[in-house]
Amino acid sequence: MTNLLWLCHGRHFVLLWISIATLLTISFAMPPPNPIKCNNVNSTPGCQLSNTYGVWGDRQICHAPNIVYPTTEEELRQELANANKNNLKVKVVTRFSHTIPKLACPGNSKESVFISTERYDTNIDVNMEELTVTADGGVGLRKLIDTIENAGLSLVAATYWEGVTVAGVISTGAHGSSWWGKGGAVHDHVIGLSLIVPAHEDEGYAKIIKLTRQDPLFNAAKVSLGLLGIISKVREPSE
Repeated sequence: MTNLLWLCHGRHFVLLWISIATLLTISFAMPPPNPIKCNNVNSTPGCQLSNTYGVWGDRQICHAPNIVYPTTEEELRQELANANKNNLKVKVVTRFSHTIPKLACPGNSKESVFISTERYDTNIDVNMEELTVTADGGVGLRKLIDTIENAGLSLVAATYWEGVTVAGVISTGAHGSSWWGKGGAVHDHVIGLSLIVPAHEDEGYAKIIKLTRQDPLFNAAKVSLGLLGIISKVREPSE
């Protein structure tokens, strides 16, 4: 009987150890794959956009003939100006395309272009006197947190996932779970932004407008789902 009990306990121990070892073996983290694939995707020339989840709800592809990668605010303005001049439909794509609905899809139009902010993520200006931070729209949340942490500060609000971009967070109304102060909705804490919008020919086909809380269009521009223009800069408080 004693030997039988030892055998049973031993088998349970072995099974427990195998389960733990298996979990340790397969438990690892990695970023999502690049959502953009170009050059004759599914026999269609151009670029195809997927999302974080790998497939859109309607199971149809999201396609545009071309994609551009601006690295500065002026390059971003020039790309929108070029699209406006040539009457192209524009959709902005972030690094991981973290969206469920097709907000970033131009409708598979042949006269369209993706503008990616993947490489527009350089400038992060921390103002220690005003306790604010201004960042390029393509800056990822993790990079923003690390930068202001090095300055001894922190964000007032943030989402649970760090792969989103600064502009993407506010334009889609993304939020965390905080009840402190104004709550966890990041856009409620934003105090300023720059928006690149289409313009007339005499204005260069695109222009940059700067908005603050005093502007009547500020709230609409923050959570605009990308419909009013391209958010190029975001200014928010830190603590």
